[in-house]
Amino acid sequence: MRDVIITGGSRGLGLEFTKQFLKNGHRIFTGSRFPKNSKELDHVKNEYGENLKIYQLDVSREESRHEFYLRVLEKTNKIDILINNAGIISGDEKSILLFGELNQELLSKILLVNSISPLMMTEKFFPLLKRGKEPVIVNITSSNGSIALRKQKGKYGYCSSKAALNMITKILSYELKDTGIVVIALHPGWVKTSMTANEDAPMLPNESISGMIKVIKSLKMEDSGKFLDWEGKELPW
Repeated sequence: MRDVIITGGSRGLGLEFTKQFLKNGHRIFTGSRFPKNSKELDHVKNEYGENLKIYQLDVSREESRHEFYLRVLEKTNKIDILINNAGIISGDEKSILLFGELNQELLSKILLVNSISPLMMTEKFFPLLKRGKEPVIVNITSSNGSIALRKQKGKYGYCSSKAALNMITKILSYELKDTGIVVIALHPGWVKTSMTANEDAPMLPNESISGMIKVIKSLKMEDSGKFLDWEGKELPW
């Protein structure tokens, strides 16, 4: 049994990560801004009991991250896998503002949630990750964060936030190299979730997550710092 933290665990990819890791026999600490609003998460809790711990977590707030850390520390002194999954598509989580309509506050918010918060979560849980068995940090990114692959306009905030997360992942891989912690940026593919509700995404969450878990299980220290997709293919920065 491995101890796994999943942020944004009440819906979409985070919820599917929670389900599949539990099915594989692991203990999950899931954080969500609105855990009481997720009936699906309640059903999972009823099925798996004490192997699933559900806590309130707003990754963008320092006090919330600290409270989450203290709650996790009550149950374990080590973390084996940290999945920084929580993210938003835009600053208001609804509309993607176009050039000519950009808003500094909303752009700042998406960078805070998608880029800075995973770094702060990593720093907060570093003491527990150091004690983990073959510890791994997974930053859920997107091919939208690849500068090499970008060939269209728009999505300034989202694309920039994922590109920044990719750079943070790369730096962390060197920062933590001597600790034995593997750090990767992982692209889930184009998946049907609430975030892609207005898009014709071809993949279902279970397909994406099963692929990503296979990738996570196969990781070695030489993979640290890589930008991979759900099939384990390396993507260009």
